[in-house]
Amino acid sequence: MSQTKSTTPSSGSCCGPAVSPTPDNVRELVQERYAEVVTRQTSCCGGGVVDTKEISKNLGYSGESLDAVPEGANLGLGCGNPTALASLQLGEVVVDLGAGAGLDALIAAKAVGPTGRVIGVDMTPEMLSNARKNAVTMGVQGHVEFREGYIEDMPITSNSADVVISNCVINLSPDKPAAFREAYRVLKPGGRLAVSDIVLSQPLPVEIQGMADAYAACVAGASTEEEYLGAIRDAGFEDVVFTRAPAADLILGTEADPMIQKAVESVGPERLAELSGSIWSYKITARKS
Repeated sequence: MSQTKSTTPSSGSCCGPAVSPTPDNVRELVQERYAEVVTRQTSCCGGGVVDTKEISKNLGYSGESLDAVPEGANLGLGCGNPTALASLQLGEVVVDLGAGAGLDALIAAKAVGPTGRVIGVDMTPEMLSNARKNAVTMGVQGHVEFREGYIEDMPITSNSADVVISNCVINLSPDKPAAFREAYRVLKPGGRLAVSDIVLSQPLPVEIQGMADAYAACVAGASTEEEYLGAIRDAGFEDVVFTRAPAADLILGTEADPMIQKAVESVGPERLAELSGSIWSYKITARKS
C-alpha cells in the first residue's frame, strides 16, 4: 500500500516545536522522524550514535536474541520486548505493527521457525527497505515479509494471525481505537495480543501534547490508561492483563533512544522531569474470543 505525504507539520524550526494534530500531519511527522533515524540523518535536530544493544538489553531482550539479528535491525526505538511477552511458538503466524527496521519481526521469525510466518507492517519506506535487507542477511526471508501500510488499515487477511505484537508504535497512531480494531480483525479466534507501549496515568499539559519531537518520541501522543485499555476492550479483546513501570529512566536516561533525545531537547529536561511521574511503560496482553 503506497502512502502519500500531503501536508506539513506546523513548526517554528527544523525540529518543530508544534504539530497540528490531524491524522495526516501526525503520520507525516512520525514518518519523517523515523526516516531520519534509519538513514542516520540526525544533523538537523541533533542526536548521535547510541548503544542500541545496551538499550534493548535494558528493555528485556537477551543478548542471544540480539546477536541473532543483523546489527541494522536494532535502532533502539522500543519501550519493551513484545516477542517475549507473546510467548511465541513454532509454526505460529505473527503480525508486527510498526515493524521498523525489523528487530521484533526477525526475532519472532526465529521463534516461530520456517513452519511459521511473520508479517511486519510499517508506513515508512526507508524502514521497510532496511527490514527487507535485514531479513535476507539473516536468511529468514522465506517466512518473514514486510508490507507497507497503516496499522489502522492493514493489508492483511482477516482471521489469519495467531499473534499480534507491537513495540511503542500504537501510541504514535492518530486513531488508536482503529489500530486495535485492526489487530482484532486479523487475529484468529483465540489469538493473542502482546503490546509494549507508553501510557499515561494523567493527561499531559496541552503545550506538551502539541510538540512534534515529543510526539515522535511516544510522549506527546500518549493516551491515559483508561483510554488505552478501554480501546483494547472496545475492540473486542478479553483477558486484558498489564504490568507497568515508571518510564522516567527511558525518557531521561543518558542512553535514551534518538527520539527520546529529541524530545528532551524540545521539551527541556527540567520540564520533562516534572512530567515523568505520569509517564509509564506498559506491558499488555489480551486475547481474541
